Amino acid sequence: MNSTGSGCYMIDSDFTIIGVNTVGQSIYPSLKIGEKCYKCLMNLNSPCGPCPITNQKIGPNLYLDPIRHIMETVEAMEIDTPEHGHCYAMTFGTVGVQASFAATLPTNSSELHDLALVKALTTDYYDVFSVRLSTGKITLYRHNKKPLDPESVYKKIIDYSSAIENYIVHHVHPDDQDEMREKSSLSYISGELRHRDSFELHYRVILRNEIHYFFRKIARIGDVDSFDDIVFGVGCEDELIHSKELNKLLAQNLSEIEIDSLTGLYTKEAFLIHGEELLKRYPDNAFDFCIMKIDNLGLINHQYGRLAGDKLLKMVGETLLTYMDDYTCLSYFGDGVYASFTQTAPTALRKERVMGFKQRLQEQSAIKNINYKWSVYVAPSRSLSVEEIIAKSQYALSTIRASAYQDYVEFEQSMIDRMDWEDTVEKRLETAIADHEFRLWYQPKYQIKTGKIAGAEALVRWYLPDGRMISPADFIPILERCGKISRLDEYVFREACRFLSMLQKKGLPPISVSVNLSRASMFSPNLAETYASIAAEYNVPSSCLPIEITESAAIRAVSLINLADRLIENGFKLHMDDFGSGYSSLSSLQVIPFECIKLDKTLIDFIGRDSNDALLKHTIAFARESGKTVIAEGVENYDQYSFLKFTGCDMIQGYYFSKPLSEDDFVKLLCSDTSFPK
Repeated sequence: MNSTGSGCYMIDSDFTIIGVNTVGQSIYPSLKIGEKCYKCLMNLNSPCGPCPITNQKIGPNLYLDPIRHIMETVEAMEIDTPEHGHCYAMTFGTVGVQASFAATLPTNSSELHDLALVKALTTDYYDVFSVRLSTGKITLYRHNKKPLDPESVYKKIIDYSSAIENYIVHHVHPDDQDEMREKSSLSYISGELRHRDSFELHYRVILRNEIHYFFRKIARIGDVDSFDDIVFGVGCEDELIHSKELNKLLAQNLSEIEIDSLTGLYTKEAFLIHGEELLKRYPDNAFDFCIMKIDNLGLINHQYGRLAGDKLLKMVGETLLTYMDDYTCLSYFGDGVYASFTQTAPTALRKERVMGFKQRLQEQSAIKNINYKWSVYVAPSRSLSVEEIIAKSQYALSTIRASAYQDYVEFEQSMIDRMDWEDTVEKRLETAIADHEFRLWYQPKYQIKTGKIAGAEALVRWYLPDGRMISPADFIPILERCGKISRLDEYVFREACRFLSMLQKKGLPPISVSVNLSRASMFSPNLAETYASIAAEYNVPSSCLPIEITESAAIRAVSLINLADRLIENGFKLHMDDFGSGYSSLSSLQVIPFECIKLDKTLIDFIGRDSNDALLKHTIAFARESGKTVIAEGVENYDQYSFLKFTGCDMIQGYYFSKPLSEDDFVKLLCSDTSFPK
């Protein structure tokens, strides 16, 4: 084995980093002198499980790096220093492989029926492996873009079922896990491959608290009636690189699978090649790029059956092919998404063609009332690659995906500005946290019976170095999409603990400060224990830090039940936030032991309408009979306050009593001991 990179850092007997060399710092930028190595590398509160020191494995050992997901040698050497006493020098190097991948593959038909197919899959895929249906065993050929040593290919025989479950649990985004489980089962895959030669599965992966977009190319090896082997290529759509060599190799080896057998259109990989070729073939022509998506394809498959869904996909593909000419390139990306390059057209004609195509689909489809949505990038710059054009068009499509009243959008310059802002937010998060650019504001909650402040809700604001304040609406959704919202959640929780600790030291009356928990944080391992540890660090009772969870998240996330139990075991109270915002079900209050419900502002806004008033009275009565506290948020006038007081609401929060206050202003309000007129 040859080392392709090496680094070193030194720790004392208490695992505190006392030195790191340049190579080590470049490989692991998170290493910081004075910090615990396990905290820097793995964000743990105790030494890592495989640690060679705790396991008394002095000398070189081979490990799978859990951060970079590559094999490396690690050697722990004992050193005595005058300044730090007994220490350890941790040296590490990435394992290299000399053999080419072609040499690792079997060449007889009994072992692998299609060498060219697997070799094509390896050019741009992180992992390549095959699964034998009759045994359920994996043979791994390529891992993390590195071909395996010939001698080890057949030694790495892994059970598919346990391997895929482990992968899903530890790496796949929580929102994608159920679908991934279903579509990764061998029964589902073999069923799909009896209808088509290959297909793709797209999903999100969380690596170091960041979301990455992955896909699996899955193809059968052999005839539809007799195949026993399936080949998988795992790739990352974040960084698809299509060089001239890749184009040539794919042109040679992907001829059998570049056409999606269901729709008759190019696969996405083939479209990247043929789309580039089309643009180069006609350098003086202007082309429009269009993405069309069938809304709620999963729901269609569920309601009408997979066969009906496949017929719909095939019908759309066949209809698109009727528009085919020398200046058109068509593709099916999977998951109900189609793409095309066509000669550019005036705006009116472009929209007329879209509406005409939509009408044709509605007339031909056996399933009625299907929603189709379009994103068009008009004459994109030739300086952009096809991948960049696709990314921008998909971003435009995402701006209308949640709307039932809009089905057409064109990519605009303002969207580029928005994409740049999202990139800035993602990259600046850690710096902003370190520099305390995020500040908490506190909106008081008043007891209706006493008129006194009983608590507050912590609300985060972002102040840039130039003094500008960024609204939560302009950064929280971005952090949710990029998978970093959990980092901000923990920062907000820690700041709330610091604030309550400060109030205690000032001798002010004890209050509670509720903090919001994002959907992503609900899937963070050991969240309840981590939050309890932070509260203990500031000597603040967990009961003073209610956790607010939205009603929609509570209903949808079955795994939340386990988290709720662990939070309660650690002394936290649970508040159901935004009750009545669209998913209301009183029975949901029985699923998770919420101590309090917060009535959403949308219910408060319609106080005075008979039907709404009756609903509020019933909800408040039910909650109180169940022993739960009721808080109304968004109270803005006396009539709303009067109605809520009359119906038995416990606490009120809203601009009628106080807007959100800075930390200093909230402390002044507490010290003044003022109350609102009862």
